Amino acid sequence: MPSEVEDKLEIQQLAQTYADGVMQRDVDIWGSTFAEDGEWSLPGMEKPLKGRETLKPFWSKVMVGYPYVLHWVQPGIIKVTGDKATARFYVQENIRDAQGGENRVAGVYDDELVRENGHWKFASRKFAVLYRGPTDLSGNFAAYSGGAIF
Repeated sequence: MPSEVEDKLEIQQLAQTYADGVMQRDVDIWGSTFAEDGEWSLPGMEKPLKGRETLKPFWSKVMVGYPYVLHWVQPGIIKVTGDKATARFYVQENIRDAQGGENRVAGVYDDELVRENGHWKFASRKFAVLYRGPTDLSGNFAAYSGGAIF
């Protein structure tokens, strides 16, 4: 059984792999970070999308509208309990949409993770927007109170 430190390093790597999939616009890399029945929830969605094979075509379709996305993830806060974990990762994106508009998004993922086939995967990713607006940060910020993970 891996140590807690090894688990946390693998989960940090998972978040970086997710970002790498976004930056490369590679649906297989991006999709590989989710558990087989993983869920993804974004602001404005009525309910989370569920299942890796459901998430992948949805993400590909959405990304058509955003030909340029720079996605950075900061090291996360992680709590491991056996084969399950919770994590919080803050992210920033600079985006150019298909019409040439540019904006910055800063937000946070609250995650639930599961060890699947010996590897950590996202069981649930819930995204909250903290800032969306011009890249000079002159837009509006939203408060965030996700509570303590520990």
